[in-house]
Amino acid sequence: MLIPVNAYNSGEEPAMRVSKVMTCDVQSCDPQTDLETVAMQMWNGDCGSIPVMGEEGMPVGMITDRDIAMAGALQNRALRDIRTCDVINGHDMQYCMTDDTIEAALAIMASRHVRRLPVIDETGTLKGVLSIDNIVTSAERGKRGQGKPDLSFEDAMDTLKAICTHH
Repeated sequence: MLIPVNAYNSGEEPAMRVSKVMTCDVQSCDPQTDLETVAMQMWNGDCGSIPVMGEEGMPVGMITDRDIAMAGALQNRALRDIRTCDVINGHDMQYCMTDDTIEAALAIMASRHVRRLPVIDETGTLKGVLSIDNIVTSAERGKRGQGKPDLSFEDAMDTLKAICTHH
């Protein structure tokens, strides 16, 4: 479920877009990649999650360092023997588009309790990842629509609170 790009824009001034705050240089893997390889990608890329891309090039899931740790602890197998597809939960995959508003992306993150969203363009090509880290570090003091920033501390904290609320 993607929220329309202008769903939260009051029309006063252009809304901040995902492309302005997302991380562009991201690693990805496919469902058959083993967890040892994914863990090394995360280590080398200094990140805690990477998008899992399907055959059509669209995101089919996200794998996190926690997923890898839990698989290693619970499956009693070497990480090189566990495939990404054995770990990810790919149903109802959420993502956002490069030209979506930050507000639309925040709504997805909050409603789905996710800290990261793969970012794709209009052709479905992976362009980056939007994380709660990007949101928090881009937030500024003030409230939206009062001559203040499009992404306020209040927006960031409301989203973080929704993500952290157990569902």
